[in-house]
Amino acid sequence: MWVDPHDGLTALFNTVTRRSWRWECQGYYEVDRAALERWLRGEPEVEDEADRAWVTYIRTLTQAGIPFERVRMQPEPPTDYIRWMLDTTTRNIEAGEDIRWITESRARELGMPTYDFYLFDDSRLAILHFDADALLTGVEVIDDGDVVDQHRQLRDRVWPHAVLHSEYVR
Repeated sequence: MWVDPHDGLTALFNTVTRRSWRWECQGYYEVDRAALERWLRGEPEVEDEADRAWVTYIRTLTQAGIPFERVRMQPEPPTDYIRWMLDTTTRNIEAGEDIRWITESRARELGMPTYDFYLFDDSRLAILHFDADALLTGVEVIDDGDVVDQHRQLRDRVWPHAVLHSEYVR
């Protein structure tokens, strides 16, 4: 089933009761272009409404004892976008996200896919589709147990090799 890339994904976030996990492997996401450009110019980070909403969401999950975990893949060499993410991820971690990093070469050795996905409550998979300009164009939601299980196995394979953000940026 395909859902709207914005409202549909938000609706999926609102269904989480036990755990969320994300594999994030693009070297750039167009949605963050303005923030990246400010960072490249050396300007201070500006928290917008979307940032505040995300932090509130993560804090709500954390307070309910629901983990939100993420592994970000670092292309080699890192893109400006990834360098920005490495520099500005603290806010997400302070809100309660468990963010870890893995190099692209190690991710490829482990057989990780070249597409982003979320696992919601270990029972629902959302594969994110981006266009050539790195804009999110669609979210494919899959409830098929075998496909979800394959992605749980991917998560379980990469998680022990991913490095905590605080250790990765030292």
